[in-house]
Amino acid sequence: METRSSIDNNIEILIEKKNKIRDSFKENPDEVLDFYNSLKSLDLISLKKIFPSPRAVIEQEIFDTTSEIISADSMEDCAKVSIALFRSKNTEKSNPELFEKDLLLLQALFFYLLRDICNKEGKALFDSALQDGSWFTAKKQAELLNAICSKLDFSNKAPFSDIDFRNLNEKHFEKNESILRFFYNFMHPLLYTKEGIVNELNFVREQQKLILPVIPNLRKTNYKNADAWLEIDQKEENLKLLNQLDSGFYDSSYSQSFFSFDEKYKKSFIRPVMCRCFVESLLEWDCKPDFDNHSWKRKIVAKKSDRAANRSALENKFLYSERNIVTHNGENFAVYNLFGKDYNKYEMKYWEELVLTSMFDAYQYILEIKEADVKEKLKTILNHYFVKITQKLNLPSVHVEERWNELFGYNGELNLEGDDLIKTNIYNLLNEDEITHFKRFMGFMYCSENDKSDFFERNRCRIQLYLIYISLSLSMMDK
Repeated sequence: METRSSIDNNIEILIEKKNKIRDSFKENPDEVLDFYNSLKSLDLISLKKIFPSPRAVIEQEIFDTTSEIISADSMEDCAKVSIALFRSKNTEKSNPELFEKDLLLLQALFFYLLRDICNKEGKALFDSALQDGSWFTAKKQAELLNAICSKLDFSNKAPFSDIDFRNLNEKHFEKNESILRFFYNFMHPLLYTKEGIVNELNFVREQQKLILPVIPNLRKTNYKNADAWLEIDQKEENLKLLNQLDSGFYDSSYSQSFFSFDEKYKKSFIRPVMCRCFVESLLEWDCKPDFDNHSWKRKIVAKKSDRAANRSALENKFLYSERNIVTHNGENFAVYNLFGKDYNKYEMKYWEELVLTSMFDAYQYILEIKEADVKEKLKTILNHYFVKITQKLNLPSVHVEERWNELFGYNGELNLEGDDLIKTNIYNLLNEDEITHFKRFMGFMYCSENDKSDFFERNRCRIQLYLIYISLSLSMMDK
């Protein structure tokens, strides 16, 4: 195991190496590759020491000089050190050339990270860029990325536009933070693919929450009416931007299996699934100011549509939700909404309505399936549970198709009064085995992973490129 002193010594050597190639890397791609390979085993803290942000340099100067101030023998020495500190801080702030050179070198290193991630998908493209000498430019790298993303079924065929690292912004995060994060998460040899993706998802989530928040501040209780509506409007605008940004990529051969009522008779099913980063990208919210004349609290109330969230899970996988499943051994969020969430007695009718409306949306999805055999089998399963759950409603229709039409209007709204909803509680109508199978079936409908292959591993290249795209795009917005 390396000691702290040996690690620090290695960092100093790499800093010297960086300074040596920083001005000549364009003509020496082999030296850049060698430097890139020497960075692979470093942790994130070490990478930040080799490529410090201006703010980090200033903080280090403060730390080092404060130690000197504390150890100074006289007030005169203390004053001299303090003046030196002031000068170093202002020199660093007014002289960003070295930091810009670091960003240009990181841009060149980025080429080799991309080649590692998707050499299989774009080897000829990378070789050509090396031959024509354009490999280190942001323009060429965006061109390479867009060509590869088009092959990989990204919804936006050209998601990368401006990826010049010098144009990143730094209100909430250091200018090079997102760069160093995906370098560490995707190039470190000791990080398993899944672990690196999970780490990157954690960071991208923090970026989204700070740079592009979509939920109004519900804790504030002293809003003025105009301020409340401004807060709501801003978050609605952010939600539109997040929806445009998180446009997703297709897993066109997503494979699952299901069985009717006997696991011996499994049926395989392959369908295209859209993969996005955040559930919030497709969320629907009902937000409004809540100004009670009899209360001192002046706040915003917001309620998300669980039905819309569940409906989105029928044809989308969300990477951050998959991260939760990996790290918490949890379950699909839509399955949790129906079977895992602890609803209090005041919310029971809401939950019972959610179960029925989610079944109806799943039914509508099944009707669009082109594979006739699969469609009929899935309809049989869902209709079986729909009949059992609605058996106490005394509906006049015997035929199950007519029951759907009686309970749901043209736009999918539920035509059922509150007292009748209580009669559809699945835990009162289904036995334990039926609940287990129904839950597994709805999990299948909500794109839960149930085959032997791993979703993150199978889509490694797509996911890593997509997270780089999301992270860089959010950094551009960090103003």
